[in-house]
Amino acid sequence: MRKTTAYIIAVFVLTCLILLPYPNPGKGNPYKQGKKLETIILDAGHGGKDPGTIGISGVYEKNIVLPITLKTRDFLLKDYNDMKVILTRDRDEFIELKNRGKIANNNNGDLFVSIHCNARKSEEVDKNGFEIYIMDLGRLNEAMNITYAENNFLNFEKKDSITFRQSVDYLVTSLAQNSFLKNSERMANILQQQMGLDTKLESRGIYQAGFYVLIGASMPTMLVETGYLSNKNDEEYLNSQKGQGDIAKAIYKAIRLYKFDYDYENLAK
Repeated sequence: MRKTTAYIIAVFVLTCLILLPYPNPGKGNPYKQGKKLETIILDAGHGGKDPGTIGISGVYEKNIVLPITLKTRDFLLKDYNDMKVILTRDRDEFIELKNRGKIANNNNGDLFVSIHCNARKSEEVDKNGFEIYIMDLGRLNEAMNITYAENNFLNFEKKDSITFRQSVDYLVTSLAQNSFLKNSERMANILQQQMGLDTKLESRGIYQAGFYVLIGASMPTMLVETGYLSNKNDEEYLNSQKGQGDIAKAIYKAIRLYKFDYDYENLAK
């Protein structure tokens, strides 16, 4: 039975490799050639019964990332009359990980940005600064151990994550996400530079990981850990109006720069 199942999956993957389009280097998103960047999906992490990580003063991650997300949306809508900005949540509610990707896909998103806060594990030395993650499906298991905060998030839906990895949908998503990697990397690099310019936070780098929240979105995706709530200075900054405004402005500016490059590549032909 296992051999038969493995054979069927192998045939399916081979068929997808033959039939699905592949990225043409230097020509942007292969699925949206000749189209400008119009729809941004902003994902405020956690919410509702899932507080995310808890800061040293008791502040919840979910209550920090939501205002950052709302401010980012407001910056974008003020600057672009023709842009559509979709939020996976705009209030304190729990949205399942699998449904966040569905929201992005159902709205034909062009870019998915998930916003979070970080925390060190109890046995680790103190850490500070922001980190940016882009998709790597081959490291889904590793992603579950990357940060203390995201471990808590995934515990709510660990069963769904395991089931998904065993499904045919996982194979299809793997192929699709590979085609979006170039644009995900581009956006991550732009955001890293902009966060360095507009915020007081130190960059800890760009990494590839298999965060479940990024898997289901069929578009360039990234997750930004805006800072460490386990660090006194980071937490004070992240929990302040200024800090949240600075981060939102950095994300907005990064999207604006990414859009300029994206539109130029896809329309100037």
